[in-house]
Amino acid sequence: MKNRVIKEYPDVKLIIYLSLAISVLMHLAMFLSFSFGDGIVYQQIGEHKKPPFRLDGFMLNVISTFILAFVLYIYNMYIEKTLKKNKNTKLLTMILGSIIITVIMSFIFTTLHPYILGHAEHQLNIDRKVRIYRNALMSDFFVTMVVVLSWQLMMSNYRSRKIAVENESLVAENLMTRYHNLKNQMNPHFLFNSLNTLQSLIEIDKDKAKDYVQELSKVLRYSLQNQEVATLEEELRLANSFCNLMEIRYGENLKINFDIDERLTNDEIIPLSLQVLIENAIKHNVISGKQPLTINITSDYESRSVKVVNKIQPKLDKSSGNGIGLANLSERYRLKWNSDIDIINNNVEFCVVIKLNPRKVN
Repeated sequence: MKNRVIKEYPDVKLIIYLSLAISVLMHLAMFLSFSFGDGIVYQQIGEHKKPPFRLDGFMLNVISTFILAFVLYIYNMYIEKTLKKNKNTKLLTMILGSIIITVIMSFIFTTLHPYILGHAEHQLNIDRKVRIYRNALMSDFFVTMVVVLSWQLMMSNYRSRKIAVENESLVAENLMTRYHNLKNQMNPHFLFNSLNTLQSLIEIDKDKAKDYVQELSKVLRYSLQNQEVATLEEELRLANSFCNLMEIRYGENLKINFDIDERLTNDEIIPLSLQVLIENAIKHNVISGKQPLTINITSDYESRSVKVVNKIQPKLDKSSGNGIGLANLSERYRLKWNSDIDIINNNVEFCVVIKLNPRKVN
C-alpha cells in the first residue's frame, strides 16, 4: 500500500490564488453595485452622487486588497504553526491580530492612494477624509472576516483529511500485522504435521521415508519464500508435491484429482491454500482400504474460483483437529482481499471454494 501524504497547511500558491480571488470578486461586486445601484447606495457610504470610475483606482484597490488578504493568510498560518495553546486561544489570537493588521494596513493604503494616483494636491475637509478612511476600513474588515472564516474552514478540512489518512494507515498496518501473524501460524502448523507423518513413515518404510523427505524439501522451499501471494500455477506445483507426500503415506487409499482451467493459472491465490484444504480433508476423514478417500480439485472460469471437494468420512476420534487451518485461511483472505472462502457441508460432501484474484498485468 502506498503512503498517502496530506499537507498540514495550504501552500503559498493556494494562498496567492485565494487572495487574488477575494480581491477581484469583492471589487467586481462593488463596481457592479455602484454601476447599477441607486442613490441609497452612495448615501450609505457618504457619497451624494455616483463617483466616476477610474481604471487605475480600481486596479490599485484590487492590488491593495490582494496584499491585505495575502498578509492575513500568512499571519493566520504563522499562528497555526507556532501557537500550541488550546483552540479557543489560538482563534482569539488570530482574530485580534488580524484586526490590528487590518487597521494598520487600511490606514497606510488609504493614506498612500492619493499620492500613487496623483491626487495628493487635492485638499479634502476633515469630514470627507473621515468618510474615506471609514469606508476603506469597513471594506477591509469585510476582507478580514472572509480570510479568517475561509482559513478556519480550510484548516478544518486539512485536519479531517489528515485524521482520515492516519486512521487508514493505522488500519492497514494493523491488518498487515494480523496477516503476517496468521502466515507465521500456518507454516509451523504444517511443519508439525509433516514431522509427525515422517516419524510414522520411518517406522513403517524407510525407503518411502527418503522419498518423503525429498518431496517435503520441495514443499518447505516453496513455503520459506515468504510470499504474500502466488499464482495458481505456482500453487498447483506445490499442491502436486504435497499430494506426492500424502500418496507415499496412504498409497492407493488416497486419490487426489486435478481438473484446472489453464486460463486461470496466472490468477493470484494465497500461498499454501490448496495444501491447507487437502491437509484438512485428510486430517478429518477416514482413509483406509475399505474407505478410500478421493479429493477433487476443480476450477470454474466464470466465477474465477477453485473448489476442493471430498466425501465426508468422519473419523470416530473427534480430537483430530479444531479447525484452526480453515479459520486462519479464511482470515487471511479477508485481510488480503476483503473476500472470504465459501464452506459448504451438506453432510455428504465437504466443499471449500476459493475465489482467485485476477493478476494485474503492467
